[in-house]
Amino acid sequence: MNVRKLLLFLILTTILVPSVSLGAKSDKKVYLIVVNRLTLKDIETMGKLKNVIKEGSIGLKNTRGTSGYTGAESFLTINSSGKAYANYASIKFETIENGNIINRSFTKLINLNKDNKYTPYLGAIGDNLHRKGLKTAIYGNSNLEDMEINTSALIPMDSKGLIDYGNIDDIIVETLDYPFFIKTDYNKMLEEIKESPGDFIVVETGDIERLYRYKDKDNLSYEEFKDIREKILLDIDNFIEELIKELNKKSSLVMITSPNSGDMKIDSNSKLAPIILWGNEVENGALISKTTGRESVVANIDIGPTIMDFLGASKDGMSGTGIKSIKKDINLIDIVKQSNSINTTFRVRYNTLYYYGLFSMVSLILGIILVLAKVKLSGKVKEYTRILFDMVILLPIIFIFVSIFKPENNYSFILLLLFFIFIFIFILWLTRKSNNQIMYIGGAYVFIIILDLALKGGISKYSVLSHDPIIGARYYGIGNEMVGLFLGTIIIFSANILKKYKRKIVPLILLALAIILVGHPKYGANIGGSMAFIVSAFFYIMELFNKELNIKGLIIPIFLIVVLISIMGYIDIKFNPDTTHLGNTLLTIKNNELHYLDRVMLRKALMNIKLIGSSFWTYLLLVHMVLHGVIFNRNTENAISSMARAAGIAGVIGGFLLNDSGLILAAICMNLISSELYLDYIE
Repeated sequence: MNVRKLLLFLILTTILVPSVSLGAKSDKKVYLIVVNRLTLKDIETMGKLKNVIKEGSIGLKNTRGTSGYTGAESFLTINSSGKAYANYASIKFETIENGNIINRSFTKLINLNKDNKYTPYLGAIGDNLHRKGLKTAIYGNSNLEDMEINTSALIPMDSKGLIDYGNIDDIIVETLDYPFFIKTDYNKMLEEIKESPGDFIVVETGDIERLYRYKDKDNLSYEEFKDIREKILLDIDNFIEELIKELNKKSSLVMITSPNSGDMKIDSNSKLAPIILWGNEVENGALISKTTGRESVVANIDIGPTIMDFLGASKDGMSGTGIKSIKKDINLIDIVKQSNSINTTFRVRYNTLYYYGLFSMVSLILGIILVLAKVKLSGKVKEYTRILFDMVILLPIIFIFVSIFKPENNYSFILLLLFFIFIFIFILWLTRKSNNQIMYIGGAYVFIIILDLALKGGISKYSVLSHDPIIGARYYGIGNEMVGLFLGTIIIFSANILKKYKRKIVPLILLALAIILVGHPKYGANIGGSMAFIVSAFFYIMELFNKELNIKGLIIPIFLIVVLISIMGYIDIKFNPDTTHLGNTLLTIKNNELHYLDRVMLRKALMNIKLIGSSFWTYLLLVHMVLHGVIFNRNTENAISSMARAAGIAGVIGGFLLNDSGLILAAICMNLISSELYLDYIE
């Protein structure tokens, strides 16, 4: 090899090796098609989109931002580490000379989220893609005749408000048949997308959003609104088909969704938005993510990690997890049914719990009056009173029984509820002479809740006491309402076991089992709830050995709680492939030092303060205190049974202080303890 050839070889090596070592740019692309306010009913009319679903996967997506399910905040949350807030004043995208698109009001976005308790990292998608050298793009807008609306541009921007390519200015055409006499130019948009150098491309279809705003101005009758909506859906359906025809499935991932919840005028069961995935390695079936752990349900914060997984970029600052597809014979009707059941539970939750609380309060006040009046109950009056207080204990399990049948509308929920109430009252009447009635009820309760935990919520998933994927505070494990119920059932069962058999070890075994099941990342995944059981178990041991509580003694439960969190956190991070809320929180604290812990504690404290000031559960707790006070004053409590009740009340206090919605936990638990106490009193 002569000197010339050697130099040429070295030059070529110098040029080529870095590109090889950095990796030649992949031809993979992700397309996020935004059809805002899309509903499942809309999809039923979109034949071509249904064909896409047959080759891909479908699911339901949480749409919640910091305060609601509509508006700009849902768009921004997709591109953030947590729930974020935005308003239209903080969105002012414009195209600059080099073709970049920038949000001139990005500083307003930062200021709006300065005190956001979720500490969102804005622009996480754009930043992670830019760090890998990948490009972002946006095509389309939702502009009105007198207002620019570029909410979809919030999705691909980075933490400086920058998008690399796109067209948000010249992408609509005039037409007399559409709202504001304009519509998206789908032909032009398709041609520009085909030539786009972007690796992550957001497509804003725009027309449904325009129609929604046009209808709000009372410009259309409902029939006109429906006709135009059908035409728009047909346009979008054709566009999606044409776009997918142009794509190489092996190198493409297409996501079709609505950042906001669907149009409630079209489908009242559309708080969760449909999401469809098509492309490489997308199985035909249902979507799932580790964030929710629930088949066919994903979170809006999962979209970012899904893009990163496909394009091989890092997921720094993202709290969601990648969306996966499960091969399954599932169709649109199955998703509609699931959506109906979730939305029904969401709608009836507040009123059901409110009237349950009201019923409990009236019953307890009646009990207080009877105790103060020193009325000695007997005969039928005593039997009716027993059934009344039994129902305070049993109504929560009735809610769970209703859940098994997954009611799809309010009427079916009410019918099922009335049916089970009638059945349970009938059973109570038949067994009214039994002295062990409450013990059997408590035992059955404990068994059902443990079974539910073992089945990962399989029994209570659609219950008003379970977690709600629409609210999105928790998607798996056991929620605080169920924790309160579990603690209450263990206490009433233990009180009766102690009274009848004097088996002091039974409460301890049950509380120890509850600590493990409720705190374990694969079952309850609720460390706050587990702490309530630790406090309860500790006080029970103190009573068992007749020890007095002092400041020194408080160190032990605190130490036990720290040990429990450490063990469960270690198991979660090291051995659980689907790291739960606990593991993620500990890792976030590690990465953000104690600053994040301060925010978490502050958020929990503020939530409790807010609930205390505004919730009817506060008044119910006050009634419980009065009832315990008047019965205690009569000095009629069974000493051995009171050991379990005192431990239960200690757990209630612990649960109230250590959970961000501990008020509900405390009230539900006290409903069971107080009712059992009164029933014991009248005997």
